Amino acid sequence: MTRKIGISLRDDLYEWAAREVEEGRAESVSALIAEGLQILEARAQLEAVVEDLRRDGDELDDQARARLDKALGAAEEAYRRHRSGQAGHAA
Repeated sequence: MTRKIGISLRDDLYEWAAREVEEGRAESVSALIAEGLQILEARAQLEAVVEDLRRDGDELDDQARARLDKALGAAEEAYRRHRSGQAGHAA
């Protein structure tokens, strides 16, 4: 399920996003924003796992390993999508 929302962007961010679309590095401004949020979500998941590990200070149990694998997988997938969208567009 997706939701349509309205957002406000600084002019410079909108202009950059519009250039990314014009130059084929993003499908749309909306898709670019969604991709950025996916990357931020994956980073937040990793930060939560790292914080838990620091707090526990013990060997990883099965639950911690599963959370870490899930967070790493989400981060890798978000990064892979980001990089594949830029393939052939390096400056």
